[in-house]
Amino acid sequence: MERIFGLLRSGYRSLALAGVIALGLAGASIPDARAADGRFYVGLNVPIMFIDDTESTTTGAQALNIRAPDERQRYKAKSTSEYDTGFKIAGTAGYEFDGGLRVEGELFFARAGVDKVTYSGVPMVGKVDVPISGTADQLGGFANVWYDIGTWPNWIPFIGGGIGFVRVDQGDLDYNSNTLFRTIVAARAGQQFAQNLPPVPEISTTDTVFAYHLSAGVGYRLTHNVILQASYRFQSASDLEFEAKNDTGTIDVNSGLRAHFLEVGVRYRF
Repeated sequence: MERIFGLLRSGYRSLALAGVIALGLAGASIPDARAADGRFYVGLNVPIMFIDDTESTTTGAQALNIRAPDERQRYKAKSTSEYDTGFKIAGTAGYEFDGGLRVEGELFFARAGVDKVTYSGVPMVGKVDVPISGTADQLGGFANVWYDIGTWPNWIPFIGGGIGFVRVDQGDLDYNSNTLFRTIVAARAGQQFAQNLPPVPEISTTDTVFAYHLSAGVGYRLTHNVILQASYRFQSASDLEFEAKNDTGTIDVNSGLRAHFLEVGVRYRF
């Protein structure tokens, strides 16, 4: 299973090669059953999702005493978040042109549990494991462009991608946001002193950022109007930022999100 998971993570690197091969095969495809005229379609995809271990940087400044809120201890650490296998539900609506080109809009919801968060490079400590439970959600939309590469005779390979946005919501995660700073202070001044620190501010749980995806797959024409499809998708969102501020401290968390999807879906052509 670990080997399969590793292959899924690196699979997006082969999308460019797959696209070249597919375009080369396009010239050898036999006459297909694509519509002679353009037509609208709607679709539904229900994939499983694998999220890469996410690297984040946490930067903070926190007061050691509530009576001196401006005298703050600065700290910085990197963290790695590990995710469970998740799921996604996506609805699409598009238009296919004569010749195989398709354009569509997509809206989706995805969810995955967070399995573990580990801070590294913590001053005087090294690594800190933070107990965590709950799920992180994604809500987003893409403008997609696809190219259907002929049929063999009812199989329809396709390649494409899209750009759009992803809103990441970590509001369902349950963990102690004080753990990192209190661990640092405990290593310097002792556990008893660390227990009396002012609480760090609550970190924001949502951010919306630009995202893109690259995909390749194959459809099967079940009827003239119904096409089943399976595909692989690599999706990336960067520059996620979660912030916090109160009278005694500030926190900034910068991160990204890279995910892999094995998608199964259906399209209905009108």
